[in-house]
Amino acid sequence: METKYLNDAIIGNKKMVASYTKKGELLRLYYPAPDNKQYIDYCYAGLKINDSGLVNLYQDINNEYHQYYTQNTNVLNTEIYNTYFNLKMHQLDFIPIKENILVKKYEFINENSIDLDIKFLLHSKLLSDENNPISCKIIEKGMLQYSHDFTCCITSKKIPLHSFQINDTSSNIHTGVIQDKDYIGMSADSSLCYDMGVLKPKQKKELWLYLWINENKEVYKLEEIEQKNEIIQKIDFEKELASTVKYWRKYVKEHQTLLLQEDTPYDKKIKNIYNRTILLYPLLTNETTGGISASIEIDEHKTQCR
Repeated sequence: METKYLNDAIIGNKKMVASYTKKGELLRLYYPAPDNKQYIDYCYAGLKINDSGLVNLYQDINNEYHQYYTQNTNVLNTEIYNTYFNLKMHQLDFIPIKENILVKKYEFINENSIDLDIKFLLHSKLLSDENNPISCKIIEKGMLQYSHDFTCCITSKKIPLHSFQINDTSSNIHTGVIQDKDYIGMSADSSLCYDMGVLKPKQKKELWLYLWINENKEVYKLEEIEQKNEIIQKIDFEKELASTVKYWRKYVKEHQTLLLQEDTPYDKKIKNIYNRTILLYPLLTNETTGGISASIEIDEHKTQCR
């Protein structure tokens, strides 16, 4: 388990909440309430560009970052610019209001003078213990990581899988090349690779990924979960994004009581903090019990808290 004391951004709806670093790395995912257990040990994303090794989206020395929310919403934007390859990336994360799905949209723009052959890799590890081990099954466009009481599904909206690896993926993913003959196996961490193809100079391409949790109660067979995933595949996430933006802006408007003219930069800063507070509290509240979490943070091994 990686130590995660602080987060820089939070998104969610009434049942699912996710936290991020200022570089766009997913830290935690809670479901079906913000005070329930979280599932993610880590979820890394990276690129293999031409003949390079893995370029970590969140840790590479050549990356520059700028993060912000879409105004008056819980839609998170992370701009990443790789100065070595002159590749501009825009990562957009949101959780629809009516769908408990973490949606991730990536845009890639080639600002180089040469072609860039891009493969997108995702390395996901779930939390588990010796009495509830994690297994993985590769499905069309993604994978199911599952234990006795939950299943985590990660899939692409349109782009099919190029390759995958279930076993011992940590030993070689740094090369940007993954491969496995097994489509099912017992492993807490597994990886996926999507071929974005060649980006010509000034060309733009998109990749939509989504992640959702099944609690293995009413639906628990892998075949049933795959059928549920096929239904989710048909959701129009562009429409869901527009609905999510509209919902949060209306929510802010309905809960504003502080009137500021915003005549000065100071007034604007106060107004932004005030609106961000309005947007934060519903993400901390358990709608069923009424309980409010102090924060979306956990110190599992009590190394900082007493």
